[in-house]
Amino acid sequence: MHLQHSEKHHDDVSSVKKSETLHETAPHVEEKGVTQDALAVDAFEEALGAEHDASGHINYRNMGWIKAGALIMAETIALGILSFPSVFHRLGMFGGVFTTVAMAILSWQTGYVLVQFKRNHPGVMNFADAGTVIAGKWGFWLFGSMLIVKTVFLAGSHALSGAIALDSISDHAICNIAWSVIVAVVSFLLTVPRTFEKVSYISFVSVTAIIAACFVTIIASGVQPDKDLPKYPSLGPVEWHAFENHGLRDTINALTNIIFAYGGHVAIFSFASEMRNPEDFKYSLALVQTIATIFYVIVGATVYKFGGQYVTSPALTMTSRPVRITAYSIALISIVVAGVVASYVGAKFVFLTLFRGSPRLTSRSWRTWGIWIAICATIWTIGWIIAEVIPFFSDLLSIISSILTVWFTYGLSGVLWLYDNGPRSQGPGVGFREAYFRRGWARAVGFAVSVFVIVMSAAIMVLGMYSAISSIKDNYAHGNYGHPFSCGSS
Repeated sequence: MHLQHSEKHHDDVSSVKKSETLHETAPHVEEKGVTQDALAVDAFEEALGAEHDASGHINYRNMGWIKAGALIMAETIALGILSFPSVFHRLGMFGGVFTTVAMAILSWQTGYVLVQFKRNHPGVMNFADAGTVIAGKWGFWLFGSMLIVKTVFLAGSHALSGAIALDSISDHAICNIAWSVIVAVVSFLLTVPRTFEKVSYISFVSVTAIIAACFVTIIASGVQPDKDLPKYPSLGPVEWHAFENHGLRDTINALTNIIFAYGGHVAIFSFASEMRNPEDFKYSLALVQTIATIFYVIVGATVYKFGGQYVTSPALTMTSRPVRITAYSIALISIVVAGVVASYVGAKFVFLTLFRGSPRLTSRSWRTWGIWIAICATIWTIGWIIAEVIPFFSDLLSIISSILTVWFTYGLSGVLWLYDNGPRSQGPGVGFREAYFRRGWARAVGFAVSVFVIVMSAAIMVLGMYSAISSIKDNYAHGNYGHPFSCGSS
């Protein structure tokens, strides 16, 4: 049972009153496209409702929970899974399994909070809209800026990872810059369709591909001789431990990599908004949390057991060259598709901000298509530049996780829960204690969990940034990274 909605005192009448109160008391935003009144209704329904003839317009809300589940699974089971053997090496076998399962349960809960927030506020189409509900225009611009930065960084991360994969497959056949350009262009072309429903089909292929690549890596690492491991035997015989202690920096990096692996929450509002019944996304969430956690544990534990202290990140690089080429060739599909899904979220936010309340939001006109394509091209161009300026893999994941992903996945859900269940949302005369502590034990536990994820996110942000920046500084000092816009392999 989910904590924040298990209380029985909310009957139908109080639910209606609560909805009215939320609308009446929430702050207003003056800018066009982000007014509180606009958030009272679904933007796609509003745009279609303004037209008697919908033949020239796109129906965005046409997904069921299985297609939505495929989308968030493609976004979740991608880059993150490639770092789990390294995570288990840093935390130990028991530490890795325990931490992964614990963060999975916590992220499942925080994801459910987002689904319920969408139910309470049907017009919330993205995190920027959620920011508008709780903090007016300042919330819109803060959350919206975070969303755009994360989108661009993810585009850069996937362009970089795709370039690394192609460079490994081709045995450094051409300049790495050219590979990253190819990945960015292909990803941009796949982003051109304007609905998530269209992308959901390749999402099924993406998930299948990354899982297949991981099993290739597991089998190969299990049967290959130890001498094929990178740097063997400089670190001694292969061994694994239930617990590991590699210091604060490595531990924090491992934790942020797990957070990144459950970082699909930023897209929940966007995915749910294009479903026939947005509340059904709770089934999509259950699907991805269960499957992702199972595969994270399997990949992390088995590859760590076979490779011990010689595991690498991404894990595909610890196998022999023929196996590595095979695994990377398969995984490349997932690397590209996951980047496409991530870029959609930011592009759709910009597009929605421009045309909310206008029939152009769903229009099929050439002008509207041109604007959409320009938005997507801009995101991938900036992302490509970032991929070349920051030529590394694991530390890039830590930076993204520390600054943004930890808040989108955990901290902000706590903020939204406190808003929806706080005194201001319960009507006049309701105090702090009554709102959080006198309406059943589940409400009190929900309050405690919300405060915990906010504090945890703040701590992880500070520690994670310190760890990532220190690691980057040390690696550059030791010459472990190439220079920006370098043709060399990252």
